[in-house]
Amino acid sequence: MITIIISGWFVSNQIGPLDIPSNKNDQYAAKQKWEINERTDIDKCEKTVLINRIDAGRALRREVAAQSFEKQVFAMFVIVMQIVILIVVSLMPRKIENV
Repeated sequence: MITIIISGWFVSNQIGPLDIPSNKNDQYAAKQKWEINERTDIDKCEKTVLINRIDAGRALRREVAAQSFEKQVFAMFVIVMQIVILIVVSLMPRKIENV
């Protein structure tokens, strides 16, 4: 039971890094890149650096989200296996000794 609780806590703890509204985040990044391209106060090299920084940040967030999702899948698998084992153990017939 303790490992089920710990695994459940781990699953709930890994929800934060997930990139659930990925389309919205991609649109926000695209809007930021467009705004950078429209700026006239910086040169092309600086624009490229800023756009690459946005792309690198999105790529990092996607990778962190993918790793978090894999951890959650593994933790859920562990929880399901533990519940199955708990059910099997609770349904096993008990030996009654005649004294």
